[in-house]
Amino acid sequence: MNLLTVAPISEGLPTDYLSYFSKEKISCGDLVEIQIKRRNYSAIVVEVKDLAEEKQNIKNASFGLKKISRVIHKNFIPPKIWGSLYYSASYNLKPIGQIIYDLIPDKTIPLFESFKEPEKTKGFELLLLQNSYTDRITRYKTTIRESFAKMQSIVIFFPTIIDIENAYENLSKGIDDFSVIIHSGVSEKQLKKNIDKLKNGEHPLLILSTYSLIPFIRKDVGLMVIEREHSTYYFTYGNDNYDTRFVLERLAHNLNIPCVLGSQTLSLTAHLKYKRKDAIEIMPIHYRNDCPLEIVSMADEGKSGSPYLSRKALSVLHNAKLENKGHIFLYTHRKGMYPTTICSDCGTLFVCQKCDKPYVLHKIGGVRTYVCHKCENIISLKEDTSLTCRHCGGWRMQTLGIATGGVEEELNRLGIPIFVIDGEHTNTKAKVKKVYTKWRESPYGVLIGTEMAHNVIQEADNIIVMSLDSLFSLPEYRTDEKILNLISEMGEKISGTGKIIFQTRMSHSPIVKYLSSHSFVDFYKEELSQRDKFLLPPYYVVIKTSFENLSEEKRERMKQELEPYVVDWFEAGRGITLLFIHIKETEWANNEILRMRIKKIIYEGDSKVNPLHFFI
Repeated sequence: MNLLTVAPISEGLPTDYLSYFSKEKISCGDLVEIQIKRRNYSAIVVEVKDLAEEKQNIKNASFGLKKISRVIHKNFIPPKIWGSLYYSASYNLKPIGQIIYDLIPDKTIPLFESFKEPEKTKGFELLLLQNSYTDRITRYKTTIRESFAKMQSIVIFFPTIIDIENAYENLSKGIDDFSVIIHSGVSEKQLKKNIDKLKNGEHPLLILSTYSLIPFIRKDVGLMVIEREHSTYYFTYGNDNYDTRFVLERLAHNLNIPCVLGSQTLSLTAHLKYKRKDAIEIMPIHYRNDCPLEIVSMADEGKSGSPYLSRKALSVLHNAKLENKGHIFLYTHRKGMYPTTICSDCGTLFVCQKCDKPYVLHKIGGVRTYVCHKCENIISLKEDTSLTCRHCGGWRMQTLGIATGGVEEELNRLGIPIFVIDGEHTNTKAKVKKVYTKWRESPYGVLIGTEMAHNVIQEADNIIVMSLDSLFSLPEYRTDEKILNLISEMGEKISGTGKIIFQTRMSHSPIVKYLSSHSFVDFYKEELSQRDKFLLPPYYVVIKTSFENLSEEKRERMKQELEPYVVDWFEAGRGITLLFIHIKETEWANNEILRMRIKKIIYEGDSKVNPLHFFI
C-alpha cells in the first residue's frame, strides 16, 4: 500500500496538494484519477511513501484518506520534464498542478499516453535572434532544413494564434505534410489528427504552438524557439497570471536542447542574459532603428480643426480620400467613446463603486452607457438623465481621452470609409477577420483599432498612433519597454514610403526621444540601469502579495520575518493591502529553502512573482 501526494490538474482548487492511497505500484509523474466532492479530476503523483511507515501520521490527520479512482497513464511525465515543471512552480510560487493545467489542455489528455524526453540532445544553450521579422523567418527556414537533415523536429512557440497563422503561411511551404499546428483554436477533429501525427509520424516535424507541453510527446525534438519573445501575451490569462517564457526556457534547459529567443526587440531579461554572457547571438544583434517614425507634438498643434488629429494626420487622411487609395491604421489604446470622465469642479474621477476602476463611456444601442471594463458594471444614461459627481455633487462632468468610439464619431464627418476592430465591435475571431479583410479589399479606408487590430494587421500604408499618453500615467515599470516594442512592430508593417505618425503631448519624455534616435542601444543601457537602481526585474524578483483586512499585528510580524529583504506596503483601498518584496533574482533562483520560507510567511495572501501589472 502506498501513500500518494498528488497535484490536481485543475484551476481554482483551494489546495496545492492532496493525499490519497493506492494498492497499485505508483511512481512520481504517473497520471491518476481522483475524486473531490463527487467530481473526478486528473492529478499528477508528486510523492510516493510506504503507507505502513506513515500509519501514525495518518491516524493523527484531521481528514479521512481516500483511494485513487484509477491510474490513467503510467510515467505520464518523465523525470526531466517533471523537474522543470517542479522548479517553475517553486520559482513562481504556483501549485505545480496549475502549471500543468495551463500547459496541457484537458481535452488533449485522452489523446496520448505520455510525454517523451528527447533522445539526441546537443546540450542547452540560450541563443538570441534580434532582427526584423523577415530576417527571422528566413533564418527559421534555414534552421528547419538543418533540423530535418539531422532527423530532428523543431518546435516554435508563439504568443498568439494569429502569430501562428501568419508564420505557418511563410514556414510551411513545401513541407505542409510535415508541419503541425497546436493551439486552442484548432477544431477537435483537426487536433486529434495533429496529435496522431505527433505520436506516429516518423519524419521530423515543424511544430508551431502556443505555450504547451504537447510538442514533447515526440522524442526527436532537437530545438525550441520562443518567437516574439518580448510579447506580454506569454503571460497566462487572468488575475493569477505568470510568465510562461520562464517555464519554456527551463524546459529546454532540463531537456538539454538549445533554445532560441527571437524578436524585433528582445526583452530586457534577454538583454541582461546577453550582457552577463549567459546567452549568445546567432546573428549580430540588430539595434538600428529603422522605424519610419514622425513625432507630432500635440501641445504645439493649437487648433488643427480636430480634437483628435494633428494637421499632419489630417493631411494623410485627406490625400487618401483625394487619391482614392491607401489603407491607414489609426491606433487607439482604448475601446469605447471616452476612457475617462472627471468632475470639472473638484477633479474627482468617475469610477466604479464596486472595484474603483474608471468607467469608460460607450454608446450601446444609441444610448450613452458607462461600462467598467474590470467587473462589467453598467450605468445607462437616458436623454433626460444627468450625471453628477459623487464627491461634490457637481454637474460639470467632462469626458477626456481617446478611444475607438470617439475617433470613429470624429472621422464620420470626413466621409472616408471606416472600419473598426476592438473588443466591442469585433468580439469574435471571425468578426475580426471579416472586418480586416473588408478593409484590405477596399480601394482605400481607415481602420480604427486597439491592440486587437494591431496584432492582426500585416501591412498598412500609414499608421497614426492617436495617443499613448495615458500609458505614462500608469504606475507600471514596463511602460517604456511596451511602447518601444509596440512602435517597433508597427514600423515593420509600413509598406512603401509610408510613415508612423506618433501623436503625443509628452514629446520630451525619454522614451519618445529614444524612439527618434538611430539606435536602441542607449535605451537598453539606461533601462537596465534604472531597473537595477530601483530593485526591479530582471535584476530582482518582485513578489506581489495582496491581503484583505490585514491586521496590524500580522503586518508587523511579517515585517520582522521578511528581514533583511526590501519590502514596500501599499494601501489599495476597500481593505486591500499590497505587499511587495524585492529579492535578488540570482538568490531567488538558486535557493529553494528561501522560496519555501517566503511562501510560508505570506501564505495567507494572494501572491505573484514578477506580475504583469503591479497595481491591477
